[in-house]
Amino acid sequence: MSSIFPALTAQEWRDLRWLASAPDLMELTPPCPLLLPPPESAPSFVAPATRPPQRVGHYVERLVWHWLAITPGLSEIEQGIVIRDGTRTVGELDFLFRHEGRLHHLEVALKFYLHSPVPGQESSAGLSHFPGPNATDNFEKKRDKLLLHQLPLGRTTFPEVAASHALVKGLVFYRRGETAPSALPASMNPGHLRGTWIRSTEIDRLLDESWARDCQGRVMEKPHWLSGSTAASGEEIHPMESLHHVLRAHFAERDRPVLLSLGREGEAHESERLIVVPPDWPAHHG
Repeated sequence: MSSIFPALTAQEWRDLRWLASAPDLMELTPPCPLLLPPPESAPSFVAPATRPPQRVGHYVERLVWHWLAITPGLSEIEQGIVIRDGTRTVGELDFLFRHEGRLHHLEVALKFYLHSPVPGQESSAGLSHFPGPNATDNFEKKRDKLLLHQLPLGRTTFPEVAASHALVKGLVFYRRGETAPSALPASMNPGHLRGTWIRSTEIDRLLDESWARDCQGRVMEKPHWLSGSTAASGEEIHPMESLHHVLRAHFAERDRPVLLSLGREGEAHESERLIVVPPDWPAHHG
């Protein structure tokens, strides 16, 4: 069996399992015909660690390529199909593949958004209540790009495409104690994964508030922003006092957001995903 399936590292397997099991962030298209082998099959595929892409998006695409390759019934898998109009590049398709003889187009993304409502205004691509850590991005922009450009590009370039799919996973981060939004943007899955966000000027809350001070965890380094286990093999787990020190040192030198995976002492699973952003976010554009 190991000669049939692509080799995966232990970290890649955890991240791929997360990618497969996490609820979709966007509900846009018919389900994509992807199935994973059962969890007990994982040890057969584990390989020595190799250097992954540093960009989270490229890493996710690599995982999805593995996913497609181990899915029975798929063939002719192509990745990164550049579309040109003469000498001008007009776009790129993430994946094409065949399933039961039919051609499928698949776009993939891992996205994180922070709920930051604008009083008196409707959420839209121009003034979103769900911007990303880099606030030039937001939920509606990504949704509209998929619906209006990326998915139609596959169908117009390859008329044989029988089905177009968007696989968008991720989290939306909310302020603890805030009122839940009365309405979500069109196509946002109400069952999306949720986390918490704070500004770097608020990190002392992590030592003062019971929900945080009783936690331990780790800084999630790119590109491994997917699976959130706090006790996976080889990970260094820190008490909150140490994480607080790491955050202080980080924001004293730079203003990039920091993603934390937190869990209760003695528990292996993640209980909270926390992102810490610069003081001027969302005016800060990364």
